[in-house]
Amino acid sequence: MSPDVLAAITRLRADGVLSEPQAALFARVARRELVSVRIELRLLLYLGVVLLTSGVGVLVAEHHDAIGPIAIAAALALAGAACIAWVAHKAPPFSWGEVESPSVAFDYVLLLGCLLLAADLAYVEAQFTVLGPHWPYHLLVVGALEMVAAYRWDSRVVLGLSLTTLAAWRGVSVSLHALGARASDDLRVNAIVIGLVYVLLAALSVRLDRKAHFETVFANLGLVLVLGALVSGVLAHRSWSPWLVALLAVAAVVVAGAFRLRRSLAFAEGVVAAYVGVLRLVFMSAPESMAFVVAALLGAGTIVLVFAAHRRMATP
Repeated sequence: MSPDVLAAITRLRADGVLSEPQAALFARVARRELVSVRIELRLLLYLGVVLLTSGVGVLVAEHHDAIGPIAIAAALALAGAACIAWVAHKAPPFSWGEVESPSVAFDYVLLLGCLLLAADLAYVEAQFTVLGPHWPYHLLVVGALEMVAAYRWDSRVVLGLSLTTLAAWRGVSVSLHALGARASDDLRVNAIVIGLVYVLLAALSVRLDRKAHFETVFANLGLVLVLGALVSGVLAHRSWSPWLVALLAVAAVVVAGAFRLRRSLAFAEGVVAAYVGVLRLVFMSAPESMAFVVAALLGAGTIVLVFAAHRRMATP
């Protein structure tokens, strides 16, 4: 319980700033009689979706012959369509601004529907080879449909799924057409290009005021792809020095921009990526015993820096 907050609520009520119902509600919160469990519910719903889709996969794998491919494909399609139909029925009108979800389960029913329909398309492709050697394009189709669903029903969860699927499409496509060391380099270049495109889309979302609240999803996933590709180049490439220089330069830009914009997650991504890249230099330059000590000290410094910056950015 917070006596100071309760006293402030009483004064605001006496001054007429708060109505009686508002004062009663805030007083319950201050006395900790009213506690939000929204985060816990969202976590449980997400776990429920994951467990349900995993269970569907196990059921299909174990009873594939008994059920038959046609029945399985039809059942997955009907289940996914039912979820999408429920979402379409409950959804508020479309807006380019942020739209409040009609219920806490809304996003997760939409996510379940998208996952079931994606699984259905993957199953149909695996069983009937509709696209043949061009099968990675089914990932492009799935990602595009998920993108449409994310914008229509204002779902950041499904947007993240869409961006991940589209990145996977490019990764699979590159892997099928390149071999050996060239495949790794092509994957890194593709990841960097896609990441930069996502960051550009994040900026355009804000500048054009088109689902501006999607900016964090685009930006964070884009930074993960760019920084992850650069870290991969530092750790796995024989000529790792240019990759390290590029990584440190990009990380510095990300950290400075994130601090200025008060984006603690992007700040942490840049600092951690730089730390991992510097580890390659440490272990290549120092004796092994000394390298572990330096790595531990740098790791502790990284943690302290991230938490200190987070507290600074969280302060109004």
